[in-house]
Amino acid sequence: MQPDYSRQLLLKEIGADGQAKLANSRVLVVGAGGLGSPVLQYLAGAGVGHLGVVDADTLDASNLHRQPIYALADVGKSKVQLARAAVMAINPHVAVAAHGTRFTADNALELVRDHDVVVDCSDNFRTKFLINDAAVLAQRPAVFASVYQYEGQLQVYKPEPAHACLRCLWPDATADGVVGNCAEAGVLGPVPGTFGSLQALLTLKILLSMPDQLGGELLLFDFMNFSSLKLKAPRRSTCLAPACALIRDIAHEDPDIEIALPSLAAAAERHLEVIDIRTAEEVAARPAQARHIAMPVLLANPELLPRGGRYVLVCASGKRSFAAARELRKRGLAVHSLAGGLQALPG
Repeated sequence: MQPDYSRQLLLKEIGADGQAKLANSRVLVVGAGGLGSPVLQYLAGAGVGHLGVVDADTLDASNLHRQPIYALADVGKSKVQLARAAVMAINPHVAVAAHGTRFTADNALELVRDHDVVVDCSDNFRTKFLINDAAVLAQRPAVFASVYQYEGQLQVYKPEPAHACLRCLWPDATADGVVGNCAEAGVLGPVPGTFGSLQALLTLKILLSMPDQLGGELLLFDFMNFSSLKLKAPRRSTCLAPACALIRDIAHEDPDIEIALPSLAAAAERHLEVIDIRTAEEVAARPAQARHIAMPVLLANPELLPRGGRYVLVCASGKRSFAAARELRKRGLAVHSLAGGLQALPG
């Protein structure tokens, strides 16, 4: 069966020429979760010809209330493969490249350069700023969204004078753990769904060269009281588009920051103390043989880990522990992150 685009073809801003543009477009979606689900749904439905999806996670049951492209029977399976199947079910004429890996300094530029637009659907600051830096260096538009409980914000970067990048507003990347993510702070499912839908809309406007793409603006919504605010977000005066005064290259991570272990008990064989940085609620639900220090507490009080010791931080999926290890290494502590988190361990 052929896709039916008749309803959007009726729009004078799209028509047959616009539909042909979409069919020839390539969009990279980093993160296939609460934001990525609606982005993938709407871009596939609109007929975007190629979608690249980057996500290293497997599906957890706690994801389902905000990630409607998945089902309970899919728990434990690769998200990018599930996302690919969901897109193909919506529109089998869309080509999907499933990248079941983390978005890192090693692959960021290559992935972004291979697409026309990159959509940030990640849930941590490290990845957001990496997407930003790669988009600036590759001179590709990027559509950003961040969500916290009932509120969030949207921003668009393009290699043009009117568009600020993330580092125009925050020159130093915000440390993960300063603001809680969905696992720590909670979120109501339709909130990321709404922001993801707006990201899809902005992406389509960019691909179709439609006006009003949040040039030099930051759009904020609070769905607790349905208020909205549009703020000026000017590009730094020292930046001359498309060049950036702050971004010269992609910063690479320490190669040994992540380590794989067959079990937590194996850490002792490597003279590592295991530090569980999950929330108290997570620890109660799934106890681990480790010393518990919640991530915000540890980042605020790094002296809780005596200097001279060697540590491996653990969380559910490895994302928070990776971010915390990065910050603690800056303070001179010998810390690693358990690759894949507790969910990567047997049992």
